[in-house]
Formats: sequence, structure tokens, C-alpha cells
Amino acid sequence: MLSRLCTVLVLVTAMISSAVPARAYTLQFTDSSSKAQIKWPSHTINVAFSSSLAAPPANFKAGSDVVGALRRALANWSEAADIEFTESWSKEQSISAGGGSGDGISLITIAGTQDNAAPFIGASSEMSGRTRVFFTRSGSITEADIVLNPYQQFSTDGTTGTYDLEATFMHEIGHLLGLEHSSAVSATMQPRQGKNGIYSLPAFTPRSLSEDDRAGVRSIYGMRPESAKARGAVTGAVSYHTGVPAFGASVWAEEVSTGKVAATSITLTNGTYLIENLLPGKYRLKVESLDGLVLAAEIASQRGVYAGLATSTQMAFRTAEIGQVSVRADRTVKLDAQLSDQPLQLNPTLIGFNGQLSTLSVPLAPSRVYTIYVGGDGLSLKNLAAEGGVSVTSPYLTVNPSSLAQQQFGAGISVISFDVAVSENAPAGDYSLRLQSASGEVAYIVGGLTVDAAGNVTNPW
Repeated sequence: MLSRLCTVLVLVTAMISSAVPARAYTLQFTDSSSKAQIKWPSHTINVAFSSSLAAPPANFKAGSDVVGALRRALANWSEAADIEFTESWSKEQSISAGGGSGDGISLITIAGTQDNAAPFIGASSEMSGRTRVFFTRSGSITEADIVLNPYQQFSTDGTTGTYDLEATFMHEIGHLLGLEHSSAVSATMQPRQGKNGIYSLPAFTPRSLSEDDRAGVRSIYGMRPESAKARGAVTGAVSYHTGVPAFGASVWAEEVSTGKVAATSITLTNGTYLIENLLPGKYRLKVESLDGLVLAAEIASQRGVYAGLATSTQMAFRTAEIGQVSVRADRTVKLDAQLSDQPLQLNPTLIGFNGQLSTLSVPLAPSRVYTIYVGGDGLSLKNLAAEGGVSVTSPYLTVNPSSLAQQQFGAGISVISFDVAVSENAPAGDYSLRLQSASGEVAYIVGGLTVDAAGNVTNPW
């Protein structure tokens, strides 16, 4: 029996043989001895609610709807894929200890016990939650425990400085299901969770699954029979100009008609990627290195104990716009890419608004205009193209070029700002910012702008 401890801050990866076929969405490598996707063997998953959920400790704001938040999160994942959760109550307070086997109970707990506090020591102290997954060498999950950080504050009403409880449960349940982190900053499964108050707003966006999250869980468990539609896929290989496979590169597909991010994939050690669960239609595919808002060089132990950071073999490279494909139902399109040998010079790493920068997507509402900030390397007005220097790859979001301005944030980072108008009929979903230098180099913030579903954004601006 093996175990793994997932977090909301660390992108977990492990090296595998180059002979392994591509899998959709995530770096689900388990460990070197297990080449199968980690998943539950049944579509019915039993979870145990610790009695601590009914009597929250002092780090939960009084009156918070703890059990309701958990049940809503479970229901959201169940609605997205062909899975069902059955719940029971347990007097157990602590997650299973690390090691080769658990206690057989998939416990969800918020108790402040010594065992529950252990995963949040030192560098992990700011994490909102962690999930320990036990699985066989064939990849079958036998147990998954979720614990929330007893050193952090939680609420369900958007109180500034607290973590949103439902958003935290949403992310950790994704790990419980076998998902790793997404390279789209708008995804619930992106590796960082913001506290309420960032951008002067409640951090409610991760309560709703992105299309990328849905594609990920469906690639493992399939769609619910009552909502299943015939879908297609795109696969291929990404290599450097030398012919060496590009490991840890982020490939994403966006709808041509709307510009919405449809799904992402991260290349394996042999450079292959697979994006599944795409509705028939036309898509643009692009690839970038993970040295910006989501880092690929954060490697944790695969045996349940956080082991610090290590260096990935993945190298920074210029973003490549691979091309456009037509996806047909029950068909897989092949599209390869070779990366440029030109040095990376344009590299956005932060995004924000209301005078703030972060690594989180900016929530938007239709019929509004927002001043967006982007920070990183090479982001000076003189370095950007005179036309199309900043744009959104969607007909529903428009950048006003006359609003481009250089900002002074200090700390050795270059920052620009610009206004984005959101049309009144903009579909809910995630959209990417595109930047282009005067020399023709392009860079993206994948899913950097999110048009939230009704009720998920309270926007005073």
C-alpha cells in the first residue's frame, strides 16, 4: 500500500518511464512502481464525516455552515462526473498516520489534534488543507483523508482574512478523487488558494468547478449517463528544437467561438499530452512552460511526507501557439509541437485588479469595465507591440489599447495596467490574457480572467 499527501500549494509530480501513454489533465504518476491513474475502483465513494464537523473548533467563525459547505462541495463534484458519495458519521478525529497503510476510513476532519496539525508545520503552515491518499500499486485508491489546517481561520460568509470553507473542501475533494493540480489559474484545482479579501472580494470563485476541473474528473470517471454527450480528444507530443521531449509543459485548448479555456494537460516525460472531453467544435491549442503563475519545479514526496522542493528537468521556453483543430465526436486528433530555441523574455507571473497583484484569477461580471494589472518580466510599454500588445482571446472581453499604462510597484517587478470591458452576454467561464512583444514573442496568463456564474462574485467596482 502506498500513500500520498496532497496540498493546495504544492504541485506534486514524479518521474516515470517514457513508455507510459499520455493521460488527460494531470501528472498522475503515483510513483515509479505504479504507472496507472490513481482512482477509486468504484463509482460509489464512501466518506466519513468526523464529529468535529458538527462542533467546529475556535478557528472556524461562529455560525459557519461547515457541514452544509462540505455537502455542497461533494454534490458539485458528483454532478460533474459519474460518481456518487455516501456519507456516514464517525467519532474519529484524526487522519491516518503516514506510511504504507491507513485505517480503512476515508475521514474528513477539522479537529485540532496533534496528528492533524503535523502536516502543517513550517513551510506548510499557510496551507488551508491537505489530503492523504492511500492506493495500491495498480493505482486503486483504498482510502483518502482530508484535514483542514488548525492554525488557519475559516468562514462561509466571506470574512476578510479567512479561507472560504466551501472552496477549501472543493479543492481537497478533487485530490480525494485522484486529481492533481491544474495549470489554469482559474481552476478550482490550481495549486494556490487565496483568502477572502484578495481584490477586496470574497474568495468564492473556487466554489464552482471550471471547465478544466470538469474535464479532469471526467477523464478519470466519465460523465454521468443522464448528461453524457459524445466528445472528442486531442493528443500529441511536444519537444524542444533539439528533439528532446518537453516534460512538464502546459498545453491548453480554448474554444475558437468564445475564447473560453476548455481543458489543460501537462506533458509527460516523453513529451506527450492528452486533452479529453472536448465537445465537437474548433479549438486553438497552445503550450507554455510552467515557470509563471503555476510552478512545475515543486516536487513533494510520494509517500505521504512533505519533503521540500526539488528541481524539475522542465525548462523555461517561449509560449507556442500550436494551431487550430476541429474536434469530432468519438475521435482523437493528433497535433504535435516543436518549441522555439529563442530565449524567453516575456513572462507574466502576476495578475490582479483594484491595485493588487496575486497568482489568482480575477473574477469579473458582465457589463462592467475593469482595470487589470499584470506583473512579470519584460512588461514595459516600450517592449510591447504597438498593436495587439495586450488582448483577450475572446470576442466577449475587449482591451482598450489607449488605457495601457506603466505602474510602479517596486520590488524589481515591471507592471502594466489596462482596461477590460466585459460584454453583457459574456458566457460564464475562464478566459486568457495574451501579451505580445514588439519582436513578436507571445505569452499568456491561462484562465487569468473568470466571468463568474451568477451569485459567485460580489463586485463593488
